[in-house]
Amino acid sequence: METIKKLYKKILIAAFALCNIYSCDYLNVSDELAGNLRSLDEVFDNVAYTKRWYANIFTSIPDYSGITAAAGSITGFKNPWAGMCDELTVGYGDAKLYNKTDKNASNMSFHRWDMCYKEIRQANIFLTYAKPIAANGTHVDVLTEEELAEMRANVRFMRAYYHYLLFEQYGAIPLIKDAILERDDNLDLPRNTIDEVISYLDEELTAVSHELPQKALHEDDQHNAWPTKGVALAVRAKMWVYAASKLFNGEYKEALSTTNLDGTRLFPDKDPNKWNKAVAALEDFMKFAEDEGNYELLNTGNPSQDIYDLFQTYNREIIWATAATSWGGMTNDMFDRRCTPRSEQNGMGCIGVTQELVDDFYMKDGLPVQPTSYLPQSPLYTAEGFDKYTETVKAGSKDIQVANNVSNRFLNREARFYNTVFFQNRRWHVTNNVTQFHKGSPNELSGTIYTHTGYMLYKRFNREVSMKSPGVQNKFRPSIIFRLADLYLLYAEAVNEVNPADERVLNYLNEVRRRAGLVDIEELNPAIAGNQELQRLAIQRERRIELATEGQRYFDVRRWMIADQDGEGRQFGYVHGMNMNAAEDKFYEEVEASPIVFRRKMYLYPIPDNEMKKSEQLVQNPGW
Repeated sequence: METIKKLYKKILIAAFALCNIYSCDYLNVSDELAGNLRSLDEVFDNVAYTKRWYANIFTSIPDYSGITAAAGSITGFKNPWAGMCDELTVGYGDAKLYNKTDKNASNMSFHRWDMCYKEIRQANIFLTYAKPIAANGTHVDVLTEEELAEMRANVRFMRAYYHYLLFEQYGAIPLIKDAILERDDNLDLPRNTIDEVISYLDEELTAVSHELPQKALHEDDQHNAWPTKGVALAVRAKMWVYAASKLFNGEYKEALSTTNLDGTRLFPDKDPNKWNKAVAALEDFMKFAEDEGNYELLNTGNPSQDIYDLFQTYNREIIWATAATSWGGMTNDMFDRRCTPRSEQNGMGCIGVTQELVDDFYMKDGLPVQPTSYLPQSPLYTAEGFDKYTETVKAGSKDIQVANNVSNRFLNREARFYNTVFFQNRRWHVTNNVTQFHKGSPNELSGTIYTHTGYMLYKRFNREVSMKSPGVQNKFRPSIIFRLADLYLLYAEAVNEVNPADERVLNYLNEVRRRAGLVDIEELNPAIAGNQELQRLAIQRERRIELATEGQRYFDVRRWMIADQDGEGRQFGYVHGMNMNAAEDKFYEEVEASPIVFRRKMYLYPIPDNEMKKSEQLVQNPGW
């Protein structure tokens, strides 16, 4: 059987041409029968055509390696999200100007609406028409009952997952379920309520979890990108955490008055019991993960190496990843070149880590650089002076230890910091060159390509990738969609909302901290144990650090509803960085690097304006 990696590259039989009739385009595909085929029966009587149709249903699986690329290449199925919050300044491409301007329903980018509904339609057609195919005349290919059962389970999961992606972005959505709507049908559908969406996703993901492979596929190179029972359970668990969170659970007051034309309220009143359902869904996942031995944190006792290796190959922490990635290597204009300094061959370094994210990483003693309500300031931190920073770099074919003077603010930090942030005077791992960003240096603020913050993103970069020998110009690594640390922190969060005294709260939070080389958090402040608010803040900080730039922060600060508040979730005003306009002696002054715009309406995405203009049934999200 063909792997997803190969299927992605297939010539697709379904050509998606938009209808010109007055209808909702996303529900109707007018040119499904491309290639002179007269009917769907001709597609599903042919094994090759059936598999091409099947492959097309997977083409919108998110790729969170896609942070930056040429205009038009980054969509809502990539990772513009890291540059649309307080994690990164993206100096190029589609997300470059997002945070700098106010938004309305007609100028919002990165929608999933249209493509998700097209994928759902294609999935429904497959589930309705696909059938086993026996050898016939000149066609010797066969599609067995067993193969078709596996394909149908995968497609059923993808249909639910595309509904989930819509829910994550827009909240209440029209549920298509198993309908195949045609031109003559009423294509103008109202939105279903949040609770209806949750109920549908819960039922579908529970059912399909029994149809998908019942073991994780880490060791199966042919199929390790397939969805499995664990993937379905993870999506269901995360969906319930969303459902229980403030944004979707009665605490976004503007949404409570949003109704369909018939008066149906789309957003529910607060229901604390949804946290119990989130815990139950997470327990179902944890049973599969731990009791059945399907997943484990990558933890060999070497935090720096583990955190690097986690993103380089398929491993047992990964729940689901895609092989269709946007790393790009050193000859394409994507992630790798944009995370390589301009001072290195073919480098176009312009993805800048914000000072806010830099300051949120812990010191190696597990304490923060500034005091918080749940932990005191680390005595190890100072922003004054310079000292030696030692790390391993390449020297020809050998690894050597080198030291260079850096600001003390970069010393004694935790392992995740060094795996995420590339900073002034750090040596580039292949060439051993000292990298600088101040005015007058090769990576200064000049031209149109530069980092706005004086930092560069280093996380998920492969340290063999380089245009210079002995580097390699490109290196495959999977793009992770879900991993175990994410679910551990969701579990800690959900249990804390139900019973903050439950030992699982700190157990699962500390599992993630220990892998990073940090001590258990209650050892640093015993008063945190059982204190719901302090534990909540600690979990939010841990998600901020552990999942930095992986496409989660944008949605986290929204579901927590802290984006319009001062504090660690602030998404308005400015993000900060080093002084890129200064020479080296003044470079370390923290300055406003880039504006970041947030309005309360931005807690949810608007339904695309072009769809609103065609519809008489759709009602817009509040504020748009």
